[in-house]
Amino acid sequence: MYTVLFLVLFPVLAALALLLSRSQAMYKSIIRFASAVTVLFSIYFVAVNYRAVLTVSVGGLPLEVLNKAFMVIELLMAAYIVYAGFKNRQYLVIPLAVIQTVVVLWLEMFVKMPDVQYALVIDKLSLVMTLVIGVVGGLICLYSINYMRDYHERHAGVPDRRPMFYAVLFIFLSAMFGLVFCNNLMWLLFCWEVTSFCSFLLIGYTKTQEAIKNAFLALTMNVGGGLAFTAGIALLVARFDVADLSGMLSLNSGAVLLLIVFLLCLAGVTKAAQLPFSSWLLGAMIAPTPTSALLHSSTMVKAGVYLVIRMSHFLGSNSVGVVITLLGAFTFIATAALAVSQSDAKRILAYSTVSNLGLIVACAGINTPASLWAAVMLIIFHAAAKALLFLTVGSTEHTIGSRSVEDMDGLIDVSPRLALFFITGIAVMFIAPFGMLVSKWAAMRAFIDSNNILAVLILAFGSSITMFFWAKWLGKIIEAAHKSKDGWRALGADEKYALYALTVITILCCLGFPLISGAFVNPFIASAGLAEAVPIGAPDTTLIIAMICILFVLPVALAPIFARQKLKPGSVYMAGVNAGDNESFDASLGVTQKMEFRNWYLKDIFGEAMLKGRSEMIAAFILAVGLCLAIGGLFL
Repeated sequence: MYTVLFLVLFPVLAALALLLSRSQAMYKSIIRFASAVTVLFSIYFVAVNYRAVLTVSVGGLPLEVLNKAFMVIELLMAAYIVYAGFKNRQYLVIPLAVIQTVVVLWLEMFVKMPDVQYALVIDKLSLVMTLVIGVVGGLICLYSINYMRDYHERHAGVPDRRPMFYAVLFIFLSAMFGLVFCNNLMWLLFCWEVTSFCSFLLIGYTKTQEAIKNAFLALTMNVGGGLAFTAGIALLVARFDVADLSGMLSLNSGAVLLLIVFLLCLAGVTKAAQLPFSSWLLGAMIAPTPTSALLHSSTMVKAGVYLVIRMSHFLGSNSVGVVITLLGAFTFIATAALAVSQSDAKRILAYSTVSNLGLIVACAGINTPASLWAAVMLIIFHAAAKALLFLTVGSTEHTIGSRSVEDMDGLIDVSPRLALFFITGIAVMFIAPFGMLVSKWAAMRAFIDSNNILAVLILAFGSSITMFFWAKWLGKIIEAAHKSKDGWRALGADEKYALYALTVITILCCLGFPLISGAFVNPFIASAGLAEAVPIGAPDTTLIIAMICILFVLPVALAPIFARQKLKPGSVYMAGVNAGDNESFDASLGVTQKMEFRNWYLKDIFGEAMLKGRSEMIAAFILAVGLCLAIGGLFL
């Protein structure tokens, strides 16, 4: 019990220390120490507890005091939301927050809540999430030291509130640990709302009008999802006298239970920014890059798919399972298409994140051993690779002064390190035989085995669409643009260590996926009462690992051969006479022009003006049909 409490409470202590810090040297030391402890203790915790499910009885703790403390914090968050809503004329969030708080107070004060034997349960899925939160999250916090220093140098008009920023990051980590450990649904809901509140504070960090607007958009949608979560718990308590996740999973499916599952899945897809709720995550890209990497790619949005995976026990071929599968699959292909038309690197990553989360949701909706295997492996690969890519975008923006893909020509010449980080992350996302392709292959097999032909077609076409934006981006990075290194900025030590560590972790995930599968994923699937999944057989595994090794070994082996060749750089051919600097040419009218490479973004086909509104309407219709079917089941 004490190791669990340390993992949850230590980030809170770090946050308090950061709020009390009075100098840059002090809060830098606190962040380095806290990040290292979070990373190392997360690994230790998983190593010690990975053999069996850990059930934690908190009978030795003052439960009444804890529940009242949670209730007070809920009231304070709701009061701040109401105050901020009136102050900034963002009125929609106010009734949502008030209604949710009233329902929570009613449950806590006027309803005899059922006893929960184990308030905390840590199984294989929780341990996977522990590594994602602790290792990836800790490295992002470490990276933020250098990033936020440079951020304020470049944004002199933004109030410097770095201790608050760092403190909220660590409070968020604490809430995420609690979320994946909690078996008590009221405690899980509390942690759920803390993550939404942290997201709100971090998106609005700069206090510009656009940041405030986007922060309230995220808060409104997530509080709406939290209200659905609260309604599901209230119905579960009233109908089944159950208030814990384990107790819920032991119930036999029925019309009322399916409605509860739908409400909880609705909360999950809202948090995971699935259509029609994806606009909050796109708006969140205005926040500093560590926020995007930690909350809106690697961990917070993973809380949404984590809850949907927990509910997968009740999904499958029933109406709710079909609706959740269809919504996830549609989000996967629609947002992949929207990413094609983007040139802003963070928006590409945002749409790609929503797309991959949609695939995870679809896999959970199918609820077969192979689909759950694919869902959990996608969480792992996506968390590591996307954190790496988001952080690399942040460092690149500070290096070249832009985060547009069009300005990343020849980054491999300007900063080979950043190019290496990009190439690794992008390769994992779409190049065979790296991790995401392995998981997508397993998902394809699961969809075929379940005879879901529509999902098979969507996955096939959606995966092919992703090639467009990843290949364009990769091409810009490695093209020989012969750019000048003037103004090049060296990476800070904390920034560099975090990026190298994430690169190594991403590669190890690809190489070690059979070990991850055997140690964590298959035991989780077995604990869910399903047969062990073997979507990738031994011959396939051997071939995949051999291909990965060749891709890394061959360049290293051939490097000495090419190093001995004395190659002289020649004059680059352009659409005119080379001006002599390999960057400009003399055009036909005697005007010297800068050489440019431009990608094709197909905005007339995949642009937001064409697809975004229509996609949101279709997704809203899917959810509306699902709600009607769930409610209609009560009367059949």
